[in-house]
Amino acid sequence: MSEEPPAEGTEPQRQDAIKQHHLPANLNKLYLKAEAAMELRNWSYAVSLLQAILMKEPGFLDGRKRLRLASVKENEGKRGVKLGGEALKVMKMQSQVKKDPIAVMNALEKEVLASDPYNAQGNELLYQAAGAAGLFMTAGFALETVIEGDPNNIKFYHKLGDYYMAREAFEEAAVTFGKIVEKDRTDLTASKKYKDATAKGSIASQKWDSDGDWRDLLKDKDASADLESEGRAAMTADQLQIQVERLSAEYAEDQNNIDVTKRLAATYEELEQFPEALQFYEWAYHLSAQDPALEKKVADIREIVNSGQLDELRRFVEENPEHPDIEQYKAQLAEAQKVQMDQLIAESQERVDRNPTDNELRFELGERLFNAEQYREAIKHLQQAKRSPSLRIKVMNMLGLCYDRMGMTDLAASQYEEAISEIQIMDDTKKELLYNLALLYEKLGNEEKYLECLKEIYAVDYDYKDAAERVEQSYGG
Repeated sequence: MSEEPPAEGTEPQRQDAIKQHHLPANLNKLYLKAEAAMELRNWSYAVSLLQAILMKEPGFLDGRKRLRLASVKENEGKRGVKLGGEALKVMKMQSQVKKDPIAVMNALEKEVLASDPYNAQGNELLYQAAGAAGLFMTAGFALETVIEGDPNNIKFYHKLGDYYMAREAFEEAAVTFGKIVEKDRTDLTASKKYKDATAKGSIASQKWDSDGDWRDLLKDKDASADLESEGRAAMTADQLQIQVERLSAEYAEDQNNIDVTKRLAATYEELEQFPEALQFYEWAYHLSAQDPALEKKVADIREIVNSGQLDELRRFVEENPEHPDIEQYKAQLAEAQKVQMDQLIAESQERVDRNPTDNELRFELGERLFNAEQYREAIKHLQQAKRSPSLRIKVMNMLGLCYDRMGMTDLAASQYEEAISEIQIMDDTKKELLYNLALLYEKLGNEEKYLECLKEIYAVDYDYKDAAERVEQSYGG
């Protein structure tokens, strides 16, 4: 089974071109039962039968399409807000895509798409899992499903169009980008891609000389030249999209080229298309034989992707306080936050276990443990990270916070005092340390030192937090 993300510009493998007559006799019998159930509008029974077939034959794309139709029919009239549980389930499945993409696909069909067939996050993960399993036609179908359910979801129109372009399905790409232009005449990226898809389709259909460069068809010659300058800063979105197309073509020629894979991932990251960036960073990490820098990048991008899903759920909770199930959604949000934090800590711990002398990794783990309110565990890693000269000040600040949260105020104060003594200029870090130290002296009842710290801040930055207010109150102001 392929571990690669959805193929870029290659002929799809045929695992998902299985037809009904290819099914074993027992599965064919189930499929006929499912069709009969659909004729009788017994949608739930049809769903269960088709799910059972796909468990055995995940490449039976026609069956998956019938399953999606049955799920849509089963949920007609019930398509209320379905955030919360689905978002959490998708988040939990995401880390398993590389390990067992077929299992993820099966879980998605049962736990998410059966009750919410147009779920954007679920279908996007299905796209990733299908690509990782080499089921590239199924990956495309997942994107098509989102658009069917939400015809105004321009993001997925773009994603589907790019997918078609990468697989050299230029006619389908032109149709997709053309629909975007119909909806939004100001979308210059879609307009340009529509022209590119049309031009490439014409070249392919007329079998023009393969030595010709399609970039010559671009009206903007400067944009064509920009394709050769990946290192140039401040590229526009259009230029980055052109770069994606070129790198995708190179990637299609050799999907094991780690340099191209990393550049493609970085370009998607710059475009803030983080799910795509994550896919290619994960593949680059695999190709690199576990390069620690790429492992860190994968973790960072995955955190961004998961945080986006959490933000969506958090917005829903904030914007719908009167929803009848709001307490359930609040609980799901809390659980989702815990799941993400546990994943982050586990990833950091694994990296520290492999590189126990890396103080950067120690600090990262300590910081995540602190955020999870696991202060005792955080302290032992932060104390080791303190040995690094470049991290020393940050570590002492966080150690002070840990001691303070544990009620060891005197130890916290000593950390802040030590850090402050090592900073020669009054920068933002020193202000933060002085402010934290002032609050500790306030707790200790040491009014003199409390005001001394605040006055140091007051003397250089009147607007820093409430330092000025506290100082002036001490004078009766």
